[in-house]
Amino acid sequence: MKKIRKKILIIFLMIFTITLWSQSCFAKRIIIPVTGKVNSFGTYSFVGNLDFDITKPGEQQIGKIIVEGTYNGEYPWIMRIYTDNTNYTGISGTGGRQNPAGLISTDGRFTVPLLINAPNIGIAQYRAIPDINQPDYKTYQPGKLKDDSYDYTDCIIMGIDPRNEIWVSGENGILFDNDDNVLGDTTTKTPFELNFKSIFNENAVAADYTANLYIEIVPCP
Repeated sequence: MKKIRKKILIIFLMIFTITLWSQSCFAKRIIIPVTGKVNSFGTYSFVGNLDFDITKPGEQQIGKIIVEGTYNGEYPWIMRIYTDNTNYTGISGTGGRQNPAGLISTDGRFTVPLLINAPNIGIAQYRAIPDINQPDYKTYQPGKLKDDSYDYTDCIIMGIDPRNEIWVSGENGILFDNDDNVLGDTTTKTPFELNFKSIFNENAVAADYTANLYIEIVPCP
């Protein structure tokens, strides 16, 4: 009987010792309050203007704009560029569809294409800037890899859109691998340049030209 009691006592002491040891080795979980706020960084700014005086035919650089600052609004969002040439009238009696995109003569009748180069467009590559009033204008839609195309007219300078499979898939164009750009982040570190040129040939009627040119950040639905 004494042996049994002794064994029970030894077992109790062992359990008690293990309990004390475990409490000393494993810290209790304590919540540490963390609070803070990310403020708006402001937005992008654009320095420069387009001013030209053409004296010979051909492709001509007509100016550049420097993009500075940053923007940390809710994504998805895009930065697009377009003209809103409400002064365009076209040439009366002309057959076919007339397009208000580009540079517009001050009498509203004639146009000259306006082209842009931005870091995301590619080195030495230029894209025509559309006019938001042109009949076939399509606003931005997230791209799908299966289509491998951009089914919109918007001229995108940069943006963040995790819904855009083409942006998310990264340089190799494959989803769900180590190359993925998960946020679809195509923003460019500032400052950077937007370069503009136009093509002046026999269709560029001698006149003064203007354009209502806009750069806009658009939150995407």
